[in-house]
Amino acid sequence: HCDRLVTLLGAMAWCQVGLGVATLLNYVPVHLGSAHQAGALTLMSFTLAALYCTKPSAGAFATANRVAARLGRATAPTTAGGKP
Repeated sequence: HCDRLVTLLGAMAWCQVGLGVATLLNYVPVHLGSAHQAGALTLMSFTLAALYCTKPSAGAFATANRVAARLGRATAPTTAGGKP
């Protein structure tokens, strides 16, 4: 599920780049400008979904802290937001 979402995110990003270039080369016609804005909203939605789908679990931070302690390095953050 997450693999497909990340693939769609990359494809949508390249489509957005192409649409942006086409919009500028055609001196920003309304239909291409509107499509570019809709693409931006879609790209942002895919990005948020991919971030939610791939966020590390709380157990991943605990494991990172144990490994860092064994190596004698600074500990990793304890939560996804970086706050203890």
